[in-house]
Amino acid sequence: MKNFKLNKTSLIAATLMFSASSLVMAEEGVTWGISGWINEGITAYDDGEGSNAAQLSDNGTTLGSRITLSGTYKPDTANITAGFEVIIEPFSGTPNFAGGGQTTPLLFANQDNLETFNGGDIGLLGSSVHIGGDWGKVTVGLQSMPTDNIAVLADPSVTIWSGISPLFRGNGFFIRGLGAGATNMTWGSFAQCLGTPGLGIGIDCNGIYRNGIRYDLPAFGNFSVAVGYANDDIYDIALKYAGELGGLKTNFNIGYSVNQDGGTNVGSTDGADTLQAQLGVMDPESGLFGVVSYQVESADGTAGTGDDTDAYYFKAGIKKAFNEMGDSAFYAEYASYNDQFGSGTGISSSALERVGVVAEQYFGPRLLVYGKYEEYSLDVSGTAAAEAIYDGAEDLQLVTIGITYHF
Repeated sequence: MKNFKLNKTSLIAATLMFSASSLVMAEEGVTWGISGWINEGITAYDDGEGSNAAQLSDNGTTLGSRITLSGTYKPDTANITAGFEVIIEPFSGTPNFAGGGQTTPLLFANQDNLETFNGGDIGLLGSSVHIGGDWGKVTVGLQSMPTDNIAVLADPSVTIWSGISPLFRGNGFFIRGLGAGATNMTWGSFAQCLGTPGLGIGIDCNGIYRNGIRYDLPAFGNFSVAVGYANDDIYDIALKYAGELGGLKTNFNIGYSVNQDGGTNVGSTDGADTLQAQLGVMDPESGLFGVVSYQVESADGTAGTGDDTDAYYFKAGIKKAFNEMGDSAFYAEYASYNDQFGSGTGISSSALERVGVVAEQYFGPRLLVYGKYEEYSLDVSGTAAAEAIYDGAEDLQLVTIGITYHF
């Protein structure tokens, strides 16, 4: 193999060639871009038995940090538009001990391996191509399906990097103070999804990028509809509204998904279905806003506990320019993830409650700094033996200082 050395003259020539190529591509209706955000934070915890702090990519996957490469092409020979999207996630955090590489920090990590929060990696989140026209748009590949984030993004305040309905921060932390028989039980164990087994985030239970095909119908007014099919035997449909009602900026999302492949965490062989909805309103004048999220899941073919679950999330606050630096936001949030433990022996019901308060400061449209306090608590009902295990559960307290840069 020959080695090539790029001298200064060659570098200038290559730059000019690239620029010329870009101009030709633009004339032919080709565009491309790089966008995304980096979201890093420092999280301190107190689990009732110990405390520590760690620096890591903040707020789970998708909103943690991401880089999107995208492009579109509109040929002269047909009335269509084609495009692509490749999304990668840079992780700073803990290795995936089961299979190597990196995992979403604190989603599967715990406070006993914080010493491994060093180094980083990059993972592929999505890779898809789409073709659209007056008839709508079809997307094929690894992508966000219609009900992904359906109970997350209908938030007109867009205060989503600091607080959303899924349980991310502390998800993998161990619950301290439990009795014998519950070794290394995590908070995510009580927020298990039926439609996506093993995903312990409570809400947004079809909220992972999947290999599949998606069809977005043409928008009609302020409404949009999308349907999708993903591997293996997963179907979903979503309806979204974004507009103004009674002078209030209003967003409403509702979506239904069914995983017919079975294998849920309650032993169902007939699959599970998930219904999610979110309503967000904001007064443009005062800056007051509120968000309500709801999810219900059910699994057929099983009589075990946890085969019907629900979860709620509420957010309320104010966002406006209180100073010359940019908008400031202050809000409180509450969530309850109910009966999401699965088929635990002796457990008839469970509730994981989460409360939080947040302060945000924006510096123009690209930079956000925020501080957050949140607390998790657990309530379990069942046999005397089961209650004895969980009655002593310690609360988990988290304090996060985060910074998000958009590019």
